[in-house]
Amino acid sequence: MLYCVAAGGSGTRLLPQTKFVNKHLIACDSKTLMIDYPLRLFAKSGAKEVVVVTGSNHASQIVDYVADGERYGFKRAEYAFQAKPAGIADVLKRIFHKSDKEGVLLILGDNYFSTTQESLQFIDQTKAAAFQYDVGSLIKAQAFGQVQYTHAKGVMMPSDIVEKPTMPQHSKILTGLYYFPEDVFDKVDKLSPSARNELEITDLLRLYLKEDRLQVCDVEGSWADLGEWESLVEFWKKNKEL
Repeated sequence: MLYCVAAGGSGTRLLPQTKFVNKHLIACDSKTLMIDYPLRLFAKSGAKEVVVVTGSNHASQIVDYVADGERYGFKRAEYAFQAKPAGIADVLKRIFHKSDKEGVLLILGDNYFSTTQESLQFIDQTKAAAFQYDVGSLIKAQAFGQVQYTHAKGVMMPSDIVEKPTMPQHSKILTGLYYFPEDVFDKVDKLSPSARNELEITDLLRLYLKEDRLQVCDVEGSWADLGEWESLVEFWKKNKEL
């Protein structure tokens, strides 16, 4: 399995600090920078190698900090470059040359998960997997992507994926953790840019949903989006080390 951390983007939600530093290097407690969390999650999940995709906004800072990945327990850390924010699905295009007929576990560099996702050991690797988390509020759910369901054969079945729904069906949202089987690179090539000129992860997930090859898993433990000030400040306040 290829382990990939998406650490690009322009960091506009965290301006003005990101004018001077890559957002993934913002301190989240007295000992931990933002990117440490996803890298530690991968290491605890058994990864020995990792690919970090970074971008033009202070990209060299990421390379300097993560270096060869030894501090996390990796045997090797490699890097790929996304010249401009072009969508999460576009990140996969940047790592195609590093894949070798294997699936990809992709995590956003600004996501915090409190525990190792043990359910990763049980996913069907012939299917895609998306991880959802209950934010406890329909209003909060409006800011994220969401899997929606229909009732079929006595169970609730995934029927669609909606980006930032104006009327959320429930309070569970898609986090920034995904698994894709080896055919993902062929599917990415079939995607068209959205209205904001990006390759959307929701469009990619829909392709698997149409083939009945999408698993929706609940996050174990807690989760946080550290890429915007409100949730980052809330995270700081909850952390006793500050």
